[in-house]
This record gives sequence, structure tokens and C-alpha cells, in this order.
Amino acid sequence: MTHQELNENLKLNEMAKQFIEVATLANQKNLTYEKYLGLLSKVELDARHKRKVENLIKQAHLPLNKSIVGFNFHRISGITAKEFNKLSEGDFIKEPLNIVFYGGVGVGKTHLAIALIKELSQKGFKCYFATLSSLIQNLIDAKLENKLSDLNKRLDKFELIVCDELGYLAQTYDGADLFFQLISQRYERKSLLITTNLTYSEWDKVFLNPLNTAVAVERVVHNCITYNISGPSKRTEEAIAKQKQREKIDENINA
Repeated sequence: MTHQELNENLKLNEMAKQFIEVATLANQKNLTYEKYLGLLSKVELDARHKRKVENLIKQAHLPLNKSIVGFNFHRISGITAKEFNKLSEGDFIKEPLNIVFYGGVGVGKTHLAIALIKELSQKGFKCYFATLSSLIQNLIDAKLENKLSDLNKRLDKFELIVCDELGYLAQTYDGADLFFQLISQRYERKSLLITTNLTYSEWDKVFLNPLNTAVAVERVVHNCITYNISGPSKRTEEAIAKQKQREKIDENINA
């Protein structure tokens, strides 16, 4: 079978590209036909997995390229590397459970949320990332255009939705009610991950309606793992380090 036949008829694109090179390697190592076929199949499966992960990450709409590699868990408390790795297995999505990363500015909540989506994408989970303000604005726009049902159906396809920065911007009554509806629709069906600098008792700053606040908190907290993350602001630490570096350069110039 030719390269073109493999590609066009069987849709084995990576096999078509590499079967001669793999055959050469198999011949050099005196591999059996079975092992050669297994090696060639692995080439195809690995390529398909890579494409699938790339598509999942693209669909997640991640705002930044953040990885868990190099994240310093020693500078914060409230979540450990072991606990993050457990989350990245995706068992909480299967249950399903909600996750809340609560903490002050600069402790790495958004970084962890993005990195978690990348890890979950490797496992085949379909995730979506949005700031709370942009998510609510999309819901408002869809409602005005009579497309809210369509948007909710698209959002429901995601096994995990990350709502970043709850509490940073005040929301309108309309927007808060639409977000409350989203929480209600996913309740005990699909997972949410919320990053926030507000305690649960302060969520009325977002929802405005006291009754909605009470119900929303109850439905998020029920079957939920809350990580109370604390530590110094990484951005502040980096700014101080850069300032010290500039001062050192100035001292050397003026010496």
C-alpha cells in the first residue's frame, strides 16, 4: 500500500508519513512484523492524541500559556503539589464536584486554573475558561439576541467551566441572575471551578439579590472542595526583584 492510499483510504496520516522510517528502524533492530505494526500503530495513536489535546486546549480559550511545571508550591499554603496532581486526574469531574480557589491577589489562583485545564486536556476532558465578567457579558448578549438557549447548550458540552475572578467587578442584576441560572443548570451535573478573592459570605457583592446569593452559595458549596490559598503576591515579588536589579545596575554605572 502506498503513502497516498494509507492517507486517503484509511486516514492514517501519521502512518503514511512515517511507515518507511519505522520499517527501516524495525529492520535495523530485527523486530518481528507484529512489533513493527505495533510501533507503527503507536506513531499514529500518539499523533491523534496530540491533535486531540491541541484541539481541546484551543476550545478552552485559555488567555495565557501557563504550565504547572516550575510553579512554586512552597511559596503558598492551602494547596500542595500532591493535591493539584490529584485534581489533574479528573476524578472530581466524574463525581461531579465543584472546586473553589479562594485567596488574595497574586497567589496564583488563575495560574493554577489554567494549568489544571491543560493537564485535564491531556486526559481528554473538555474544559472552558472565562473570566466571570466576560462569561456574564456573553450570557447577557445571548439573551438580548434571543440566543441564550443556544449558548447554554454549547456551555453544557463542557465538563468543566472555569469562572475566573469572581468578585473583582460588580455585576448588574441581569448579569448576576444569568450566572445564577448557569450555576443552577450545572448543579450536580457538571463541574465548576471558581477563583475568587471573596469569602462565601461576601458573594452578595456579585449576586446582589440576597436570595440568589444564598441559593448560589449552597449549590456551589454542596459537593465542593475549597482551597484557601494564601501567600505573598508573586507579581509584587517580581516587581521588587526588578526594582532591585535596576538599582544595582545604576550603582554599577555610577561607581
